[in-house]
Amino acid sequence: MSHNAFADLADFHDPDLYLTIRGKEYRIPQPNASVGLKIRQAFMSKVISDATELEFIADILGAHWEPDVQTVTVLDPMTGEPVLDADGNPVVEEQDHGTWVGGVWSQMDADGVGWEELMHAGRTALIDVGMGRLTAETHWRTGLVASLDGAGSEGNPLPAKPEPNRAARRAKAPAKKAAKRTQKKTT
Repeated sequence: MSHNAFADLADFHDPDLYLTIRGKEYRIPQPNASVGLKIRQAFMSKVISDATELEFIADILGAHWEPDVQTVTVLDPMTGEPVLDADGNPVVEEQDHGTWVGGVWSQMDADGVGWEELMHAGRTALIDVGMGRLTAETHWRTGLVASLDGAGSEGNPLPAKPEPNRAARRAKAPAKKAAKRTQKKTT
């Protein structure tokens, strides 16, 4: 006799995210509990910078940074000419020209998925972990995200209607004046 009245969660629940781009379905696995908690805390504390977002997205899409350190000549930004040291030799520096590789990131790249599409999918996956599946679904369809504090959960609101322009106010003014004159005559 089993002491557990509940079935194994893996038998009926698939936590992964499935996103389709140009007819191809991509499976984005959920991160482990530690990474999931870190993402949720970042959303709660509203501290997701562009760099943090990119790191989270790359991680969720299964990519890792593959460095490609190159020694390059430093160029003067004004002239484009090499910067020279005191002895007249070109100044060189090491720069990392690496890239993110692996996982769904590399699958999308190999399939010709564009940067904006990849980032939209990545943001959707990030929102799925950080804010929940319903908010992620809204983002996937609309590109909008509810505010992080929970207000305005319908997404980005429409802009306020502009005040009537001067000509519209003048057109209303004669009607108001006529109404005042009529009111004075009756009293």
